[in-house]
Amino acid sequence: MKDLEIRGAGTLLGMRQSGYISAVGFSLYTRLLADAVEEQKAKQAGIPREEIKASRLPTPTIDLPLPAYIPEEYVSDLDTRLSLYQSLVKLERVEQIDDMAHEFSDRFGSLPLEVKNLLYAVKLKVLASKAGIESISTEQGQIILSLFEGLRFDKQKLGPVRDGVKLGLSQLRLNPKRLGKEWQD
Repeated sequence: MKDLEIRGAGTLLGMRQSGYISAVGFSLYTRLLADAVEEQKAKQAGIPREEIKASRLPTPTIDLPLPAYIPEEYVSDLDTRLSLYQSLVKLERVEQIDDMAHEFSDRFGSLPLEVKNLLYAVKLKVLASKAGIESISTEQGQIILSLFEGLRFDKQKLGPVRDGVKLGLSQLRLNPKRLGKEWQD
């Protein structure tokens, strides 16, 4: 920081950049640097690595053509519905979502399709968050999974892609018509 004060921002903020900044861009470089500092602080505090990574990324956006809500006919009390929504937003693990599904069925009876879809969307959000997925949306009949800026799919870890799946560097496209009912799996 002292060096920055003495010499000024110069090429750090200017048009001509070099080294790692040039390779990844200033925005990503500063985010990576901040992440590294945050990771070291958390490491010294004894916080597990997985918690650090998950806490860095914003919540993924899920926009699928599924009716996903708690119907008034299923839970008539507005305050109870709002409380359930608030509980759903706080879930961070798949096991918690499964527990919530059991709570729904114990308290209110068999789950209607809308609630099943809502729980599915919450599960997607939790899994997407852990995988670095920024959004899951639909475009021209395809479902698109987009990674956060700077992240890339590891084609070796994913293995061969199935028919109906297109894999790019930072996007995965699913064709629900080709995948059939399996697209949600």
